[in-house]
Amino acid sequence: MMSTVDVYGLRVNQARVMRAMTVTAVMEALGWKHSRLNRVEKSTTATLSAEDFERLVEVLRFPAKFFTTAPTSRVHQSDLLFRAPRSITAAEREYLAQFAALAGEFLDELNTRTQLPPVKLPIQPVDTPVDQAAQTVRRSWGLEPDAPIEYLIHEIERSGAAVVVRRLLTSSSRRILGDGDSTGKLDKHLGYSVRVGEFNTRPLIVVRQSNSWERTRWTLAHEVGHLSLHASGSVTEACEEQASQFASELLAPAAVLATEVSRAPSLAELLPVKAKWGLSLGALLRHLHTSELLTEPRFDALRRQLYTRANTETGTTWGRVEPGWNDREVERPRLISKWLEMGFSARSAAMLAPYDLPWPQDLMEDFMAGQRAAPAAPAAAVGQGRRPAAPPATKASEAGGKVIALRPRNRRG
Repeated sequence: MMSTVDVYGLRVNQARVMRAMTVTAVMEALGWKHSRLNRVEKSTTATLSAEDFERLVEVLRFPAKFFTTAPTSRVHQSDLLFRAPRSITAAEREYLAQFAALAGEFLDELNTRTQLPPVKLPIQPVDTPVDQAAQTVRRSWGLEPDAPIEYLIHEIERSGAAVVVRRLLTSSSRRILGDGDSTGKLDKHLGYSVRVGEFNTRPLIVVRQSNSWERTRWTLAHEVGHLSLHASGSVTEACEEQASQFASELLAPAAVLATEVSRAPSLAELLPVKAKWGLSLGALLRHLHTSELLTEPRFDALRRQLYTRANTETGTTWGRVEPGWNDREVERPRLISKWLEMGFSARSAAMLAPYDLPWPQDLMEDFMAGQRAAPAAPAAAVGQGRRPAAPPATKASEAGGKVIALRPRNRRG
């Protein structure tokens, strides 16, 4: 009698989506009829012959265990907390959803090994005033209401939210999302967020890899705004604007800026403000204007100057590359790499091979991309000075993860 294997239909769909393969391509590779693959993907479970199952594993390049393991983290396209541009395709949206779902299962696995930090990111009504919402998040994180957040990603991870950095050339996404260069389709969504895991309680932020500390920092704050104010999904243009205002308010409270910025500042006068609060000039100008700390005529004048004044260091305008663009290093997450060390004693996806996990190595590498490595020395040896900036991708081995263990200077208690 021919042996059979029961597979989960959603697993077949997820593997196909991750491999950027159409139904037709998989059908032809398997020698199946089009309708059969559709039936399998839409079924809760489907029975395959051992021969068909082996071919499925070979074509989709996922471990056999993946297809026979029940899905636990389910993410629908409508759950994604970002306003998709009209040009985004259904395949792109589905990829983002399934990538998040599988990342959520990966986080659940880490949590079963060593419990992740408890979630401390309040869910607030969508009509909460932005300044109040930002202060509520600061309080929940134990931060002072009027001090700069020196290292935002550290606070996000301490609040129980995970951050995954999508590489510009991820093995699982480059054919779908056009990650060929920094001006490709990926610019359509610098980041998105969603709640994942078996009970959809773990906040997850997925950001694109970027060389800009300003853009990365503001995108992270923007996604925190979505997670706190738009938990139900279905993000509208109004929600996007609200999350943008929240991002700037979280990083630089307008009430404090009112005491630091004159009513008619110059761009040069705003540079120290940018440096102190870690907010780009472009975002700062908009924040001051939205908060009625900058008049419409002054805002328009400064914005024109921003995009016409030459940056002699870079040969571009200030609007393209602002002064201070290299004063900080890009913030990078540490949570996933740290929990891999604690739960598996692993520092790479290849080191997870003995654990017989259901995800392919290249996908686990995508989950781990952009994570800071372990520090070279114990955290206690780092010293008590100012918290260093995050190491960029090219300096991971130099700076490691020292920041994550330090106590923030502006934390209460």
